[in-house]
Amino acid sequence: MTATVPERPIILRRVQMSAAAWALLCESTSATLGLHNEQPAGAQAAPLEEEAAAAAWAELNSLDISPGPGEVKRQWMGAVALLLTAPITVTARATYNGVSTTSVLGLRAGRGLAAHQRHLSERAGQGTVITGSEDSMEITLFDEENVWGAAARLLPPLDVVRAAAKAAPLDAKPAAVLGAGTDPATLPEPVASLVNDEDANITLSVVTAMQGMPTRIWAGMWSVKDDRLYSVTTRVSETPELRLTEVPAGHIANELVFAVVGAHDALAAAQKEEAK
Repeated sequence: MTATVPERPIILRRVQMSAAAWALLCESTSATLGLHNEQPAGAQAAPLEEEAAAAAWAELNSLDISPGPGEVKRQWMGAVALLLTAPITVTARATYNGVSTTSVLGLRAGRGLAAHQRHLSERAGQGTVITGSEDSMEITLFDEENVWGAAARLLPPLDVVRAAAKAAPLDAKPAAVLGAGTDPATLPEPVASLVNDEDANITLSVVTAMQGMPTRIWAGMWSVKDDRLYSVTTRVSETPELRLTEVPAGHIANELVFAVVGAHDALAAAQKEEAK
């Protein structure tokens, strides 16, 4: 009789902490390891006051991350360093039902770490304005093979957004093309409703960076209206255009996975060139 192999979890570990504790964890890791990277999602630029720092160290101790003030356990220091020095960084921003989120995922050597924060937001014309941020960070450790599963659970809880990878038809035509002088009132439905009041929007970027190679950036944007998913692309020319193309559920996953594969290919090529 063949034993059933248990399915590997998408998330290896997940922990909630205050933004102050996360900032202190990143600051301490950077100082100890001599890193000089930009602050990741949620980390505060200004140093904490003495009382706030003491409270943050106590919080990290209660989470079994710090044995005492000024100290971070080795495994957690390594995990945070993974994000701070990752050669591949995925950033996801989304807005849904009055809540916006920012997620930053660092990928290195088969592992990934994600830092996720929620924000309050409100509509302003045809855009969204962040009005405040929650004092809470969700930090997750995962295997890189589960990058979509780790990213998807941080995106709006809509089937068309979180679906498994599926490519769009190569001959897909835009449902609408918006130029600088386009009047939204002249657009066909459901595109007109989408432009004026979308249900959700998602942006993803994948940045590949390694010393000695130019930074490589991929970005994608999507909008959702009435359970329909639209890819939003721009065409830069003498007359810039914004194109809305309906795509199948799973398109976001498909594009992200291909972008991450492309990032690994770029790193491998750069390392091969450096070895010559």
